[in-house]
Amino acid sequence: MVVVFVLVGTSCVHHYPYEPDYWFQAIGDDGEYVLTADVERLRNGEGAELIDPCILSNPVAAKASRISLSLIAKEETEDLYPLPLSSFITSGAIEGKYSPLIINNSLKFSGSMKVKENGVVRYTSGSMSVYAPMKNLILFTDGDYSSFYQRTIEERDKLIDDETARAMASSLFSVYVFSPDTLVDIGFEIPQVVLSEMTRTCILFNEIDGVMVMSGRIETTGDGTARALTTLFKNQIIQETRRNGEKLDTKALAGMFATNDNIVLIADYPLSSSMKEKAKGIMTQGIGGLF
Repeated sequence: MVVVFVLVGTSCVHHYPYEPDYWFQAIGDDGEYVLTADVERLRNGEGAELIDPCILSNPVAAKASRISLSLIAKEETEDLYPLPLSSFITSGAIEGKYSPLIINNSLKFSGSMKVKENGVVRYTSGSMSVYAPMKNLILFTDGDYSSFYQRTIEERDKLIDDETARAMASSLFSVYVFSPDTLVDIGFEIPQVVLSEMTRTCILFNEIDGVMVMSGRIETTGDGTARALTTLFKNQIIQETRRNGEKLDTKALAGMFATNDNIVLIADYPLSSSMKEKAKGIMTQGIGGLF
């Protein structure tokens, strides 16, 4: 899946279009997964275990500062669990040093078909629709472009609170979801009955001293669910550690997963080999595949 397939040249100075807010605060409706990544840090080599920096070296990616994705499960995949990325409608925005005139003219001459619907313009190629509706932002979706444009540009609401958004923006990449109906496969096996008790989840990924770690918080419907989820995570980590023949640091593990009433708190958990593989798949397909 390629969003932008042309060379881009512009010297405009980049700033977030909705500063001090973030564009991705307009996505995150019930059951909608939000992924956002700091492309500048990825391009500079952080997270190299998860995505090859070379993927981000083309002329379009070289001008990007952030990419944010919206993932909404397709209706025909309701019986699958967990879901691969191919089972989601993928939409989002690339932010960076982009001129709408250059981007849209490049799309025009690339062979993409221009479509105007309800006053909203886009260029389509296959199932993907792309357009630069404003300076420094490229909007894309393989779903309903007009609807996506309306709720993220024209009539945007703030669905992710400022504190959570700042934490997401300060991480290498992050995943957010409110009241999930299904699971994006990132390495943890969460039964659907437990998933249904999760309300707001925000997971942050960073590289510390060359090690990829995961932090965040998962809000649940009650104290019992939080304790059960923490035990589930710990047991899965213990089992994988033993399968790999690695030494288990029980003291460190206890400090990485804790509960506070109905909230599960995760602190700098080093990603297991299986989680790295899952995260690498998401990064390569969901982010690298767009450039």
